[in-house]
Amino acid sequence: MKTWKTILSLAASAVMIGNGFSAVYAEGSSEADTGGAYFGRVEEMISSMTLDDKISQMIIPAIRTWDGVNVTDLSACPELSEALRAHQYGGIILFGSNVEDPGQATALVQELQANNLENTQTAAHIPYFMAADEEGGIVVRLSGGTRMTGSMAIGATGEQAAENAEKTGRVLGEEMAAAGFNVDFAPDIDVNNNAANPVIGTRSFSDDPQTVAELGTAWIGGLSECGVIGTFKHFPGHGDTAVDSHIGTPSVEKTYDQIKETELVPFAAAIENGADMIMTAHITYPLIDEEVVFGDGETKGFYPATMSKKIITDILRGDLGYDGVVVTDALEMDAIRTAGLVPGEEDSTEYRANVAQKVIEAGIDLLLLPCDMNSADAVTFYDEYIAALAAMVEDGTIPQERIDESVRRILKLKEKYGILDTEQYSADQGEAVGHAIEVIGSDEHHAVEMEIAKQAVTLLKNEGEMIPFTPDDKKIVFLGRQAEDAYTISYALNQLKEQGILDENVQVENLALGESASAEETDTKITIDYYFDPSAEEDQLHYTEELQAAIREADVVVGFAKTYSLSALEETSAQYQGIARAIDDVHAAGGRFVLLSNNLPYDAARYQDADAILLVYMGSGLDMDPKARSEKGGNLGSYNANVVAAIHMMFGDGTPTGTLPVQIPEIRTLEDGTLEYTDTVLYERGFGLTEDNA
Repeated sequence: MKTWKTILSLAASAVMIGNGFSAVYAEGSSEADTGGAYFGRVEEMISSMTLDDKISQMIIPAIRTWDGVNVTDLSACPELSEALRAHQYGGIILFGSNVEDPGQATALVQELQANNLENTQTAAHIPYFMAADEEGGIVVRLSGGTRMTGSMAIGATGEQAAENAEKTGRVLGEEMAAAGFNVDFAPDIDVNNNAANPVIGTRSFSDDPQTVAELGTAWIGGLSECGVIGTFKHFPGHGDTAVDSHIGTPSVEKTYDQIKETELVPFAAAIENGADMIMTAHITYPLIDEEVVFGDGETKGFYPATMSKKIITDILRGDLGYDGVVVTDALEMDAIRTAGLVPGEEDSTEYRANVAQKVIEAGIDLLLLPCDMNSADAVTFYDEYIAALAAMVEDGTIPQERIDESVRRILKLKEKYGILDTEQYSADQGEAVGHAIEVIGSDEHHAVEMEIAKQAVTLLKNEGEMIPFTPDDKKIVFLGRQAEDAYTISYALNQLKEQGILDENVQVENLALGESASAEETDTKITIDYYFDPSAEEDQLHYTEELQAAIREADVVVGFAKTYSLSALEETSAQYQGIARAIDDVHAAGGRFVLLSNNLPYDAARYQDADAILLVYMGSGLDMDPKARSEKGGNLGSYNANVVAAIHMMFGDGTPTGTLPVQIPEIRTLEDGTLEYTDTVLYERGFGLTEDNA
């Protein structure tokens, strides 16, 4: 049995780049470097702040919409502008609804910072943390930018993984900084050691804690080089859960010794390497935490980690020695909002303020998204929420020292990254917008993305060495999961034509989009269609006679599987039926089937009848047409490079070199027709067919 000190040492030594993500310290962020002036400025600011200022500084609202309309231009929402100036909020988080294109997003960020500095309700004038969840992969906010491959794909690149993680952080950091963001709520350093996890999945680098520790710190190293604060999440670990905390409260039945061996390893490494910000998880740990009585005065249970003093103060701050900023995961999530944890009616100011009290007492500094500031009612809520917390401080329920402690951490971090220097927010907006358009989604960034995507493609099975396709494969069907997948398929095929790998006159029949790229008859014909229609009210299986005929004539069928949970693999699922039927039909006619798993790799265990299996670890962005996006803003948008790379390799442009970053367990069917993963490993971590072992 390893000791906890040994685990810490192993985790720290796993980090190849050392203190790389502390590069911003060179600007003078330590007490020694600044001769005390750094802390003097912060203390002076704290002494001049009102209680309202301090509490507001601990809150980060969202502004997704205003009266039902997406907030993309602050000048179009004067009521919202005024509401934001009423308090000295610590920051703003933006979402996809706030972003139309790089130039617009940059202008909005600048407008928000300028509006904040015009606040006449306070003398503090503290610039915002401008934040977004820009993880890359399936979680992106800059839709006009570079998506990158996602974390699990990085984990699949083997010996290049640490370098690729750092490159990814740098690309995303450059794009965020160009748009004016200074905080990224990423990377995700959860260890995905539960294949049934419905919310982490490919957002995790691996199911191996040492790998996650190494790649998470490398990723944030690249980000911090760009002056963007990274956030390690979700403490103490969301990987071993089977419930999404957005809609329920997950519980991890592990002891403290057990999570020291797995979940805490990446966080220990992050802290050893100077982590600036850590985000909590809305997860309960019954074998670690102390039982409490919930809001009804009768029900007993356990607070989520976000509200747990045992987990935040005793473990994170005490045992792990972390004194940086801690931010909650979104407080609007159902694991908090609808769980009846404290007194008060659901969604009432009383309930949410009582939640905030427990969060602050737990040792957390930033309250993320208590409510979306989307209407006059929401503005009133924030006024009452801040007043309620102020009253708790004034009557001693929340100690004043606890508030000052958090505000001090927040301001120190803002000072460290130069966020408090207000002159930068008066820069010429046109110049900033122009720079953002050049940087975000640039050809250089997409080249880095494609390089990593090619290294990540993992070949699990290749009977008869059917990958790459041969000249004898005359009739090929690409079977997308949904109609919109055809955009990415067409884009990849057009690239292959431009490179001379595919004959430019090859006949492409795009049944999904109703297009035909060539009217000429050639020896090779490629058909594009799809098998799943989520908009259908009843039968969602899209398996037409025309599609079935194409499959039965095909030499090769490539089926896209985008799996998020085991339910998509059950017999009753249209998604399963589409793939299973295509496998049966093409085999009955003497053809072969390629499974392209483009999200969770665990579905490979369900489709063992496929002749070849390729994994790319990301199913988002397939509906983006890069050609259309390139006409707006000058650069390509966040399309799916992983799938493009795999299609290229099918036709011989490159060779798969990826290896599994996770174990893939077998799947069994239970009596009620549902599925579960077994303890038997079908494919071991590190497995992948390459030129060396094919």
